[in-house]
Amino acid sequence: RKPPVLVERMNGVRVVRSPILLPGTGQSTLRRILFDSSLAVTSLLASAGIRAVDVVICVSPPLQLGVMAWLIARSRGSRLFLHLQDLVPDVALSLGMMREGGAARLARRLERFVYSRADRITVISQGFLDNLAGKGVLDAKLKLLPNWVDTGRFNAASDPATRAVLGAANGQTLVLHTGNMGAKQDLVTVVNAAAKLAHENVVVTLVGDGSGRSALEAQAARLRLDNVRFVPLQADFPATLAAANLVVLAQRGRLVDSVAPSKLLSYMASGKPVVAAVNESSEAGRLIQLAGCGIVVAPEDPTALAAALLELHHRPDEQAVLGEAGRRYVAKHYERGHILNEWRKLVEGPDDD
Repeated sequence: RKPPVLVERMNGVRVVRSPILLPGTGQSTLRRILFDSSLAVTSLLASAGIRAVDVVICVSPPLQLGVMAWLIARSRGSRLFLHLQDLVPDVALSLGMMREGGAARLARRLERFVYSRADRITVISQGFLDNLAGKGVLDAKLKLLPNWVDTGRFNAASDPATRAVLGAANGQTLVLHTGNMGAKQDLVTVVNAAAKLAHENVVVTLVGDGSGRSALEAQAARLRLDNVRFVPLQADFPATLAAANLVVLAQRGRLVDSVAPSKLLSYMASGKPVVAAVNESSEAGRLIQLAGCGIVVAPEDPTALAAALLELHHRPDEQAVLGEAGRRYVAKHYERGHILNEWRKLVEGPDDD
């Protein structure tokens, strides 16, 4: 019989893992709420054996976890830092996973409760800061602490064997998307764009899994596309990106300031040009334009995405220029050591840091 919690040590740090209720493969708001709530409840129970602490750091979503983190911090007289990776319920409303009404009002109340109880709120993008300031969160409570990337990991050379696993032969332009295939990723636009490149020497490979994968595979089958591949997540992520010629990003057009895709930093660190079908005012759109590392086209527009991919397919020299620009930008602004040092100063600093 499995123990209720799993305790292990990683790099000298005691890690307590609590059980969760998996949401299953079907897309359901109720299942997602149950999953999020189970994570919050079991985390609270798993903390019972932890004594005095100086700081409780809660990574959200889910928002429910923020309530439990507040209870843990309050019971021990410690500070609570809330680190936001997505803005809930904004992202759910933008994707149509939640509608304005009673559930949305309850989520807003939960959001206000958690934000008001946190001593500091750290966010991963400027858009998040603006969003929270617009909701009345005090500037003194907010701090920008973006995700980091270890650029030293992304020095692999393109390997023909890896390209073969990803479905691309030598001489073909490999367009790559990695990660989750879910509601936030508008990958149907990528599949439909691939249909417009069917007669070009271009292969589009989607690496990963998620609730939307089966629908994407069905769409590719309906269109009888032989230039689209579906591949499971690979053990060597840097080598996977190194095998690509272009990397692609797609989001729903309504996503602006409530989500910032973490994969984009890895894309940029790999030195590959990014072609993004996203809202130009979104966090991803703004970063790509600021870094000058790719092409941003209108979201949910397969024709525009296909045209941008085809343009770079015919311009390998421009691929190199854009890719290097992205790598330089993340090395300057998102390098792991710099961001971790900012975290250290925050955690070790006084309450009014």
